[in-house]
Amino acid sequence: MIFVIHWLNFLNLSVYSLYSISNQMKKQFIYSFLLFFALLSITSCNEDETKRKKIASTGGANEMLVITQNNNQWEGEMGDSIRSAFAIEMPVLSIAEPEFNLVNINEKSLEKQMFKAHHNLFIVEIDNKFKTAYVEMKKDLWSAPQIVIKVNASSHEAFLQIFEEEKQKSLELFKENERKRINISYSSKFKNVNVARDLRKNFNLEMNVPKGYNIAVLEENFAWIRKETTSNSMSILIYTIPYLDTNAFHPNKIRQSRDILTKIKIPGPTNGSYQKVADEFVPFQARKISFNGNYATEIRGLWELANDFMDGPFISYTFVDESSNKLITIDGFMYAPKQKKAIMLRELEAILWSTKLLGN
Repeated sequence: MIFVIHWLNFLNLSVYSLYSISNQMKKQFIYSFLLFFALLSITSCNEDETKRKKIASTGGANEMLVITQNNNQWEGEMGDSIRSAFAIEMPVLSIAEPEFNLVNINEKSLEKQMFKAHHNLFIVEIDNKFKTAYVEMKKDLWSAPQIVIKVNASSHEAFLQIFEEEKQKSLELFKENERKRINISYSSKFKNVNVARDLRKNFNLEMNVPKGYNIAVLEENFAWIRKETTSNSMSILIYTIPYLDTNAFHPNKIRQSRDILTKIKIPGPTNGSYQKVADEFVPFQARKISFNGNYATEIRGLWELANDFMDGPFISYTFVDESSNKLITIDGFMYAPKQKKAIMLRELEAILWSTKLLGN
């Protein structure tokens, strides 16, 4: 308020003074004044935008808050449908683990900042004021990164119907937010700049590989990036071949290429042991997706060592770099005996999804 008064006083003085100077000087003064005021307004807007910047979201990895109006909604058929959609088993793990760990709270609890700042929120509102059931999806509403999905319906039956139609899209949005949350930390102070430099030079791509991972093998068309601890091992493979035709995207073709590569490049600890796809009891899963704007095939499966006893999950994405006409496969796999794997696999997935082709 004091600032405004000062400017009004200045403006009154200036107008009074204009009577004693020439018309040309009057114009120059007015133009200068308007320019200065415009610049000041822009600065004020930028300051306001900074103030409006969202707080960092909270919550555990692969965690989701489900907000219901009463316990009956959570314990009944509505809760069952929510659990079957979001706590579904993560694909192709040797021991079942959920996509998300669900925590139920009452709608009044959402008034507390600690819950409102959570990175994954699913809200249920049943009220006869809603003539038609619909779903609201908002990003970074109270914190960032955050996804808030709210289902509005007049009855339990209306909720179940609209949720059945929208649950897969909702699941994908929550998974996308998990990847985003991981990559925000990996893209700044935790990023391994040496690995990033080598990948830009060799493969014309950017990837947010965090510190702790190091390049074990770097060749013209192949890289093996690893993180080793006393309890687990995490790996990323990048390999390229000339792109010939769309048959290269067929899942069996990708599986065949992977087995040929890992037999040569990923030896086991004993003589004659090597990595291969293990799908005798748990078939690998494949789907066509848009991968950061590129047509791609995603494969999820299990690997094992031939002539040995190690195994674990893997995930891969295959797409084309049109600038070099090369087929690129980025592949993440892990070995973590006696450990839960869902959170670590999500980390690998997030790193792979950080991939950007330079110049595209």
